[in-house]
Amino acid sequence: MDGLDEISNGLTSAQDYLSSLSRSGNQATGWYIPDDALESDEFQQSLDAYMTKERTITTFDVIFAENPYSTDSMVKVAEIEAAIERSTEGTALEGSDYGIGGVTSINHDLEGISNADYSRTVLFMLIGISIILIILLRSIIMPIYLVASLILTYFTSMGMTEAIFVNILGYPGINWTVPFFGFVILVALGVYYSIFLMDRFNEYNELSVKEAMILSMKNMGTVILSAAVILGGTFDAMYPSGVLSLLQIATVVLTGLFLYSLVLLPLFVPVMVKLFGDANWLPFKRN
Repeated sequence: MDGLDEISNGLTSAQDYLSSLSRSGNQATGWYIPDDALESDEFQQSLDAYMTKERTITTFDVIFAENPYSTDSMVKVAEIEAAIERSTEGTALEGSDYGIGGVTSINHDLEGISNADYSRTVLFMLIGISIILIILLRSIIMPIYLVASLILTYFTSMGMTEAIFVNILGYPGINWTVPFFGFVILVALGVYYSIFLMDRFNEYNELSVKEAMILSMKNMGTVILSAAVILGGTFDAMYPSGVLSLLQIATVVLTGLFLYSLVLLPLFVPVMVKLFGDANWLPFKRN
């Protein structure tokens, strides 16, 4: 009889639970908690740990299996935001304000800001450099392939840096600050070298294009190489710091400097000059 009473009470409780569940109309959003459980003292204690006294703000702790500073963890911030939107859709909490905190979220936000600044910086720098080169060289053609050589140097340097740190040294990736600072430093330095060479090239206006370029390279080659060596020694000072982002920035800049001064300026630029000939000064005329 005692056993039958327990079964009867259990069936009654189950029936009450199912009746309440059917009346809730909210089965698809996750799980159902009976009113008795919500009003119990034990459940109120759990709410106090995660909600304010007014029960208007709640906090969830999300602990990643990965390093909170890693790129994999930063990517999951967007997944958490999507999960919040998906879970609150069609409920009384739809449209509620929410925020994600913690070191991973901060780095994720900084990465977004940095990417936006990077895009604007690249655009403004390329436009500014192009305008200066057009005025200085009195040409539109020469600034086009000079800027193209800088962009080619930058992406090649980034690729070589990633190969060194990811494929060889085994790091998970390139620090998100490296593309921004690497581009600013490398392009700012590289454009000086191109101005050294092409401004001297314009001075030999009495010579043919081929002779003017060869003579310019003879006179400015040592200057450009000396500047690259001096700046290379300056950026070498970043390596003893042991900071990964500084190591990667130094690698990008050093690779780009010597790639530009030893390959792009001696080979790519003279080929472009010889290819265009007198059209180098379009739409202007050679002095």
